[in-house]
Amino acid sequence: MLELKDICKQYDEKVILDHISISFPDTGLIGIQGTSGCGKSTLLYIIGLLDDDYQGDIVYNGEKIKDKKAFICEHISFMMQNKDFISSLTVKENIILPNHISHIYYTPAMLKKIVSQLDIQDLLSRYPFQLSGGQRKRASLAKTLLKQSDIILCDEPTGALYHEQAKEVMKYLKKISQNALVIIVSHDSQLIQDYCDSVLTLEKGVLKGRLPKTKKSLSYSKKHQHHSLWFYPLRQLFFQRNKLMFLFLFQWIVIVAFFVIVTAMFGVFDAIEDSEQQAVLKNVMYLESKDGRPFETMPVDQDIASIGYNYQLEQCQVYVSQKEWEGTLFFLPDQTSHIVLKEGRFPQTKYEVIVSYSFDQKHPNQKIEITYQQKHLTLSVVGVLQKDFFTQEDIYLEPSFQQDIPELMNSRELIVESSPMKNKDLYQKLSVDYHVYSEIIERIESYQTLLSLAQLVAVFFIGISLVISLLLLGLVESIIYFERKHDVAYLLSLGISSQRLLCLSLIEAFLLGMIISVGGSFLSVVVYIYLNSVIDIESLLSFSLSLKPVFFSKYDIYFFIFFIYLCMSILSVLHPIHKMMKVHKIEVLREE
Repeated sequence: MLELKDICKQYDEKVILDHISISFPDTGLIGIQGTSGCGKSTLLYIIGLLDDDYQGDIVYNGEKIKDKKAFICEHISFMMQNKDFISSLTVKENIILPNHISHIYYTPAMLKKIVSQLDIQDLLSRYPFQLSGGQRKRASLAKTLLKQSDIILCDEPTGALYHEQAKEVMKYLKKISQNALVIIVSHDSQLIQDYCDSVLTLEKGVLKGRLPKTKKSLSYSKKHQHHSLWFYPLRQLFFQRNKLMFLFLFQWIVIVAFFVIVTAMFGVFDAIEDSEQQAVLKNVMYLESKDGRPFETMPVDQDIASIGYNYQLEQCQVYVSQKEWEGTLFFLPDQTSHIVLKEGRFPQTKYEVIVSYSFDQKHPNQKIEITYQQKHLTLSVVGVLQKDFFTQEDIYLEPSFQQDIPELMNSRELIVESSPMKNKDLYQKLSVDYHVYSEIIERIESYQTLLSLAQLVAVFFIGISLVISLLLLGLVESIIYFERKHDVAYLLSLGISSQRLLCLSLIEAFLLGMIISVGGSFLSVVVYIYLNSVIDIESLLSFSLSLKPVFFSKYDIYFFIFFIYLCMSILSVLHPIHKMMKVHKIEVLREE
């Protein structure tokens, strides 16, 4: 038996409910009428334990109700005028939702029987907005029947219905009241007079009227079964797909841009490193004394592999296809094992040369003529260097070519060749006493400076992008939850715990993060393959996109994307859901 003991409520100084005490029967159809604004719905929400702002006690079977959420889950069902459906769920999902929240046992056969009795079996896959008023009420009745609640509270159950539809709903409620207590609040006094077992009138805060004495119904324990709410977050995402698509596109663009920047930087570093390792003059450096005097004796160091005087090759005029060429001449070093040829071979005579990839691309199969004073020498290209990051037109002479230009020997400058892997160490040591120049070391250092600057810009861009992404995620999810405040209020009215509601929101955020991260990663792979294999970016820019280990493996970047976006999605949902759970659910449920 449900009892109200000395229930009082007031807004500001206006008394709405004035010391109401009443005992309801276990079964029957009870109507409550009164003028608009007299407090009928307020009383109904207090009976349903949704309104906590009152004085007095509510007692069930002789015991004061303490765990209100548990009592709602076990004993109460609501039929609201317009607010007892979640628009993103199908009719079937709305019907089973109270059972899943309360963990009340049901079977597909039970559901089928109820919807067949109410003639809504063909409407289960539709959404609430696709139903007529009468169909919505029958679907609401199906929820109460499936949950098998002891107490059914109806706030204007026949509102906005035609007279015949209203009578049909009242007939169903009359039938349900044989096994449950059904309390109806309605403006239609004639309708409740015709169908209710007893009608109470709320006037000036006082509930007037008498209730019939009924036999106590046989109590029975309901079966319980654990039910998941997996369909709720999935349906919410699907229902919001149009709004979320813009968010997905923006985030995917950010992820692809981030991926391209990082892999391009890795590719450039790899290309520079490969170029350094394969550079013809990797171990070669040029030495001058600090006072500018000629070298009479050669420096000695254990890391020096060979040393000799340099030649002023810039005084030679070079012609290719009878046109003067403005590139640079070099001598091949003694050590050539690190040099990689794209085609051809190394020079075997002093009139054979190898050329850079860029030279070959611009002057394929062309003879080279060198003129110095009265000398005219013709050189043949016998090898082409592998393409590298530094696209320069260079010609490399066989060292024996020095025999033809003894006049160009420069005693003030030495060519020093270091032992393998010792070029940087030797460069540092010789720099103490001499002016040292290394084509490769200084070029690499200048590019490293530019790349370090590029890294800072990239990190700044990525950081700003992630902050904007987080703000956008938070903004979109705040908007979605603001629009979904009725859903939150309705779930709370069904007795769902705050922890479970938070868990559902986190699952939804997790799925959102998965869609963003997996979709972005997939698009990144597509772009990676397209740029490297289809466009062949290496042929255009001398480097390719490259995946390299950040922590453990070369796929770390994908784990980083997953982690960042999952965390961002989850963090962005915490504030709006926390704010929504604090909303006054009764005000939301009564909004038109």
